[in-house]
Amino acid sequence: MTMKVIHLDGVTVVVPGVPRLDASRAEDLRSTLQSAMTASCGSLLLDLQSVELVDSTILGVVVGIFRNLPKGGRLALCAVGENVGSLLHLTNLDKIFSLYSTREEAISAMR
Repeated sequence: MTMKVIHLDGVTVVVPGVPRLDASRAEDLRSTLQSAMTASCGSLLLDLQSVELVDSTILGVVVGIFRNLPKGGRLALCAVGENVGSLLHLTNLDKIFSLYSTREEAISAMR
């Protein structure tokens, strides 16, 4: 899987660019997020615009990255679709992660 990593206004944005994030893509996502976290200034944004489905393994990866953020680090999600949003709500992760409608809104808030 080819994930894009973009640096915008002090925020490192990870864009999976696939409609399904499941266990078969977990290690790619984990390594990309870890590398991005290391390279970021502490602000990491996962842009889920093209993602229609995530599974519990992916949620575990994102929670693991969140728990290992450096002091003062932040992880947010943007462009969360209805299916992914429902899963985040069902698991109460919508109360833990900052969720933004658009990439621009997230970057503005995270600066």
